[in-house]
Amino acid sequence: MPVSKYPEKSFFVDLEEARLHASMAIVKHSTTGAPGFAPMLKSYVRSASTAIYDINGEKLFNDYAVGSLGYVRTAASKVLGSPVFSIEMGERSWNFRSACVKLGPVVKKQFPNARISAPKLVCYSYPKLGVMYTVNNGGKTERAIYDVASLDKIPEKTADGKTEGAFAWSFYESLGDAARKKNLTRFEQVEKVSLGHTPQFRKQLLSVKKLDTVAKGIIAPMNIKITLSKLLGFCSHYASTESRSHHCFSLHGQQKNDYCAVATAQMVLDYYRYYYTQDQIAPSLGYHAGGGCPSDQSAGYESLSNNHIDATFDTAPTWEKAKAQIDALHPMKSGIQGHARACAGYSSVITLFPHSVTDKKLYIYDPWPWNASYKLGGTVKWEDWDAITHTNFVFTKLRM
Repeated sequence: MPVSKYPEKSFFVDLEEARLHASMAIVKHSTTGAPGFAPMLKSYVRSASTAIYDINGEKLFNDYAVGSLGYVRTAASKVLGSPVFSIEMGERSWNFRSACVKLGPVVKKQFPNARISAPKLVCYSYPKLGVMYTVNNGGKTERAIYDVASLDKIPEKTADGKTEGAFAWSFYESLGDAARKKNLTRFEQVEKVSLGHTPQFRKQLLSVKKLDTVAKGIIAPMNIKITLSKLLGFCSHYASTESRSHHCFSLHGQQKNDYCAVATAQMVLDYYRYYYTQDQIAPSLGYHAGGGCPSDQSAGYESLSNNHIDATFDTAPTWEKAKAQIDALHPMKSGIQGHARACAGYSSVITLFPHSVTDKKLYIYDPWPWNASYKLGGTVKWEDWDAITHTNFVFTKLRM
């Protein structure tokens, strides 16, 4: 890849600033009444962070825990454009240290005579995380990447937006100079809004043990004009004490490492009361073992519902289209580079001081990380709309 005019390491975000952005994101979106934020106001963003690297070796994200309630993923470099990528709900089902212990002998066996680097936690295909080793074998250097949850070895390929499965690509290398320049401008705009407080107030925000003790002092000077959110209506007729019992729309983890589109379809179909296992769904989506699914899975949604569901593939996704789909109480598949997720809500905040900035988020039911039990895998999160490239949607509705 040609050397960029805006190299990521020239614009790394200070860790204290990243933590401030994380706290501000929680406080701002609590004004929408969207689920998950109110409990976080009773806690705080911890000072320690987990560094996540791009497969090119540069730091990509800093993850901060919010008590024991969830995690905030912040940008490590301003060339990413959005200070906060996502706010993740609940505990995580993967463990980097445990994965390293299990992978150690596996890597040595695969590369018996090579020099192997220390393991590094990487984002190998947003938002999927892996363990990466740099392997020097007879003068030849290569990357060996393994999914942090499944421990499967992940092949590398160019993200073309047409395939959704398990393969590795570099987030930084996907950003050309035009995108980086635009992202730097956006980061600066958000920065002025989020961090335009006095040094004394910023110090107070970093030291509190409950964000709600300073929330009013943050919200008032920002002059938040419009806050709104909407989620698909839930019902409780299948509710039980089980944390992931059926509530019309619930999280399903992918049961194979390249089943992201399959698990996404399972979630959406369940909403309409069409119940299938992931192995039953896979053939209808054009799934190919080791290759995942083509991005257009609309025909599969229709055939699995006996054509009672009208599914539309859209390669020009916009925020307005996503909002309209949720407003109509229709779930949708959200496609990004190499990955598929289900979307069931949105949240938006417009601030007017010192200038107007709109912060838009989608409520994502992400089937990653893998787990053989679909009830134990996956992640629910609020994800910044402007942080990533959206490649496609699959809209759904019942035929009338």
